[in-house]
Amino acid sequence: MKALSIKPPWAYYIIGGIPYGVSVDNGNGTTRVEDGGKVILKDIENRNWAVPQWLKLPQRIQIHVGKREDNIEAVMDLTVGKLGLPAFSIMMSYSKRLPRGAIIGEVDLVDCVTESKSPWFIGKYGFVLRNPVAYSKPIQCRGKLGFFEPLIEEKD
Repeated sequence: MKALSIKPPWAYYIIGGIPYGVSVDNGNGTTRVEDGGKVILKDIENRNWAVPQWLKLPQRIQIHVGKREDNIEAVMDLTVGKLGLPAFSIMMSYSKRLPRGAIIGEVDLVDCVTESKSPWFIGKYGFVLRNPVAYSKPIQCRGKLGFFEPLIEEKD
């Protein structure tokens, strides 16, 4: 199975989504955040290049989370500014405790588009993603640019 390396937090938004919390009034002038039970999945991965011709679609691929995270301002602009998601939900995905340099799940890559109604689409090309499945345990491996065959690191 091919893999695609994606910077955090985007890889986590594809595989696990963004939990959508709600603010609840405590009745004494304070509020608390509770799980709203809703998860917003990132259904498009933006790229400046199209899916290669040799990769026949639809195709099940693994999602590799890179070691270096994307710029927080760019993430907040899209998720909070454009999508209207709560900032606290976005900040949780920047935890250093989340695995990096590992395959965290898999997803169906069903299409490559140049326009889309998805609010996640901002690129020249969008890889349309469906049916994400998170792995119960991340698989450590090095990422690469483009689609790649993962070389799984053996633990001694």
